[in-house]
Amino acid sequence: MQTIVFVNLCMKAITTLLNFKFPAIFWTILIFVLCTIPSEHIPQGEKMNDKANHFIAFAGFTFFWLFHTSQAWKVILIGILYGIAIEFWQGILPEDFHRSFDWYDTVADGIGGIIGYFIWLIFSKLIPKK
Repeated sequence: MQTIVFVNLCMKAITTLLNFKFPAIFWTILIFVLCTIPSEHIPQGEKMNDKANHFIAFAGFTFFWLFHTSQAWKVILIGILYGIAIEFWQGILPEDFHRSFDWYDTVADGIGGIIGYFIWLIFSKLIPKK
């Protein structure tokens, strides 16, 4: 019984935080920063696949922004356009940044955005209603 109360309190706290725009704005800026810094300065860890990184980043983008609008298609479209803009940005960065334009990254961004919508749908069914 105490576990259920704890889980409900955690979900309420998470939902309260997500209803502020700060996480969505922070995530959007984080995507830009990570896509701008020179690639050799990005922590490699287990050397995650670049497309998986784009997928996760834009799933998060959609997930966070859907707490602030009911028009999912707009969030997904804006995410795709943001991903394309970042690719053009990477294409004009200096060569020593080791960044380049890649259409496959934008495909990963779009798929991530769509999956982020479904993750948000599931999450929104689990959170306590106001």
